Amino acid sequence: MTGNNPTDRRSKRGTKRHILTDKKGIPLSAIISSANTHDIKVVTDVVDNVVIKRSPSSKYRKGKGRIKGQQQHLCLDKGYNSEHEEQELIKRGYVLHIPIKKKKKGTNNEKDYS
Repeated sequence: MTGNNPTDRRSKRGTKRHILTDKKGIPLSAIISSANTHDIKVVTDVVDNVVIKRSPSSKYRKGKGRIKGQQQHLCLDKGYNSEHEEQELIKRGYVLHIPIKKKKKGTNNEKDYS
């Protein structure tokens, strides 16, 4: 006997833990969401709920660009790739690093009706 279809996302039970860490792996923020919540919907909440605030030297001045100081880099996985959310994180002064989704070789997504 087989279980539920793994591609059926609406009935997925459980939780997801979205954790933001520094470069040494020390947790700075954590958000818990239901398993069927897409990662994109909580990325700004994770960044906004940081326990240890960023240093003032790395904040972004409205209309005047970045204040001189160390840039804040944010590495995300492909699940967080969204144009709207990227713009929101850039407004908060982060330099984003998100892998590009590559198409698999040998697969053709277009249907041939000839």
